[in-house]
Amino acid sequence: MTQPAAYAPNKAPVAVAGVMLAVFLFAIDATIVSSAMPTVVSQLGDIDLYSWVFSVYMLTSALATPIFGKLSDLYSRRTLILLAIATFVLGSVACGAAQTMTQLIVFRAVQGMGGGAVYALAFIIVGVVFPVEQRARMQGLIASVWGVASVLGPAGGGFIAEYWDWRWIFWINLPLGVGAAGLILAGFREQRTQGARRSLDLPGAAILLSALMLLFYGLLVAANQLDLVTAESVSVVVGVVVLLTLFIFIEGRARDPLLPMALFRLPGYSRPAYLSLLAAMGIFGFIGFLPLYVQGALGGSATLAGVTLLPLSVGWTAGSLTAGRVTPLWGYRKVCTTGMALMVAGYIPFMLLEEAGGMTVMLIATSAAGTGMGMTNVTALVAAQGAVPFQNLGVATSTVMLFRTIGGALILSIMGSILLQRMNATFTTIAGDLKTSMPESALQTLLNPQNLLDPATRALIPPDLMPTLIGALVNALWWAFLVGLAAAVAGLVLSCFLESKGRA
Repeated sequence: MTQPAAYAPNKAPVAVAGVMLAVFLFAIDATIVSSAMPTVVSQLGDIDLYSWVFSVYMLTSALATPIFGKLSDLYSRRTLILLAIATFVLGSVACGAAQTMTQLIVFRAVQGMGGGAVYALAFIIVGVVFPVEQRARMQGLIASVWGVASVLGPAGGGFIAEYWDWRWIFWINLPLGVGAAGLILAGFREQRTQGARRSLDLPGAAILLSALMLLFYGLLVAANQLDLVTAESVSVVVGVVVLLTLFIFIEGRARDPLLPMALFRLPGYSRPAYLSLLAAMGIFGFIGFLPLYVQGALGGSATLAGVTLLPLSVGWTAGSLTAGRVTPLWGYRKVCTTGMALMVAGYIPFMLLEEAGGMTVMLIATSAAGTGMGMTNVTALVAAQGAVPFQNLGVATSTVMLFRTIGGALILSIMGSILLQRMNATFTTIAGDLKTSMPESALQTLLNPQNLLDPATRALIPPDLMPTLIGALVNALWWAFLVGLAAAVAGLVLSCFLESKGRA
């Protein structure tokens, strides 16, 4: 497969450095926020919106990915990635200034648009510059940046939240964004050929966004209802099905669709895309809820919650680099099957939780899961890129990344909904048992899960009530982690059906 050069040779190292820093910009935000979120919630309140800080970011990232993937086939990738970085940085500054959880969620949506575009364009540029036989190594190198950022992010986020001010977890993106933009301006020069001007599928994008927003709204509503089958929940399900059906209908007839349905008739493309979704669901179960377990159930600090994610980050980096080396030798199927098996194994101690053998076993488990994600993440993308014609490389790459971000957003919303639904049910039972011995106002104050996240309010909980509250959280987390395990098992099964080798 041949392709035009995108960079002048003497500028390629500078351009690649700029792309790597742009990916670092996106990755450091995702990981640094995770370990700081319990502290943010303890200050801003509204724990019922906890998962939305992650989900809305993933949702808008998911929408931006195919849009900018399509735009990258039409317009200057250099201009687009600079615009994406600017959007991300502006959103970051606004997030740092948020005064309520609602404001934070809105600004995270803006940040997600820029972040999704940055992430998609970075991998598209690598796919354009390098031929298929070199992509695994380069994609592994770029993906390892996520791992490096993940090493710094969790510990840094926890440290900043505990000893400084959590707002700086967002404001730190400003100098990183300026640096990435400067490198790209200095080193990125495209040599593009003029083709037929195509239109952007805005109706498809609008319907897809509407379907995803309705789905996540339904999950949030379900989290606060003891009865899951209601007229509202049924209406949401019907609405999501109708919108997705309409989206598929429009995409199948659009002149230049946002998601070309023809790609999904290629098993060499569709299977890695679906695997990317399941792998993302598996790994974000760890990233989103392990800090909540460490701080809420174990009573650890924000710094400890961040340190707990470090093995996952190191494993992700190691897995990405390993995949870049062994994929040409092992083939797609063997690498992805190994990766998903490691992720499944990583979930086992979390199904045992307090009986898992202590923190050491959990750190080993998260390391295994991170390594598995690194191996699967890189290999599935390379497999999908190698299965499509070069002229569809941009939209094909962004579609795989869309599936990743949808998977991450979906699992965070589902796990968040299950967590809150189980806790609400348990706390209602506890309140019924204690209402005769405690005033209603004091009872409602104590039976607030946010009290478990802040050391000061945690210390005010009566010792005889503490085990009951922690037990409620642990039970709710068990059910949430079960969903993440199910996604990982499904991904393991699917990985067995990938093609072993792609076409060059």
